[in-house]
Amino acid sequence: MATAASSLPVAIVGAGPAGAGLALLLAERGVPVTLIERQLDFEREFRGEAMMPSGLTALDAMGVCVEETAIAQQGPTEIEVYVERELALRLTASAALFGGRTPLMVSQPALLEHLVARAAGCAGFRFLRGTAVRDLLRENGRVSGLRIETQHGEQRLQARLVIGADGRASVVRRRGGFAVQKIGAPLDVVWAKLPWPDYCGDARPVRA
Repeated sequence: MATAASSLPVAIVGAGPAGAGLALLLAERGVPVTLIERQLDFEREFRGEAMMPSGLTALDAMGVCVEETAIAQQGPTEIEVYVERELALRLTASAALFGGRTPLMVSQPALLEHLVARAAGCAGFRFLRGTAVRDLLRENGRVSGLRIETQHGEQRLQARLVIGADGRASVVRRRGGFAVQKIGAPLDVVWAKLPWPDYCGDARPVRA
């Protein structure tokens, strides 16, 4: 195992929207930060490519106006509700219908690459792709860094602050011994892939 340590103030585990967004905010404020992502790229299936106005506004506050970027995106033009295969309601998807701003279907891989590229323009930013976190390092009763597995072998990464943004199966949470706090929601979301129904015709939606 490599013993050379890299001393960095902040290490963020997970380059999803939360991790990449936080890395950008810190880097643009002059805080040296290392962002760690287990995958080599972002070309995988996501479950949050529809961005509501509140999410777009949050990105605006970060200085990222999605509509003004080259990120693949597509806004809805109509909303249709079917009941027992019969069209029950059709509405024009105007901005007024959503409180002043239309939701967007945004390519999340492209959005994440955009955030990382913005952060890469800041001094002190480092992005480790294809790097898995194996454990937390501890010194004098506190977390002092990470034990990581890179494409070149195992390394120790020293950090003053370790932030876990690595999702539901978080290694940082497990290794840190943090208890899961379950927060209920007043609705259920079902994620599934279904065949395109014949009664909807051939005009299938095109993914940007």
